[in-house]
Amino acid sequence: MPSQSIWMIRSSLLYLLLSVSVGTLILIHKVIAVHPFIWALLPAHYEMAIWGWVVQLAMGTAYWMFPKKLSEPRRGPGWAGWLVFGFYNFGLMLLVITTLFQTHFFVSIASRGLILSSILIFAILMWQRIVTYRHHH
Repeated sequence: MPSQSIWMIRSSLLYLLLSVSVGTLILIHKVIAVHPFIWALLPAHYEMAIWGWVVQLAMGTAYWMFPKKLSEPRRGPGWAGWLVFGFYNFGLMLLVITTLFQTHFFVSIASRGLILSSILIFAILMWQRIVTYRHHH
């Protein structure tokens, strides 16, 4: 398994743990009023569950499992895989912070821009790996 996939999957599992922990706190708050701020955690819970866990797990698995190109480098340039990981996770951390603390609007745009950029790079890497092994006559 490539290192990029290992780190994407590890990060997704970390976000799963964080999301479940926050979700548990929110559910406890429904029964026992802990603090009014708890409801402000709901958007961050969604972002961590969807983007942090589900999407990143799928990307890490796809980067590993998709058919490899017939030429080298077989998964595309390794630096591009690291760029996907870095942009995605930095953007996701910023996104969670912006949902928690209602930070500046441009930080929110930048966080989503980093996530979008990483997904576009990922799509380009995967697009190149969608090949047929049959000869066309």
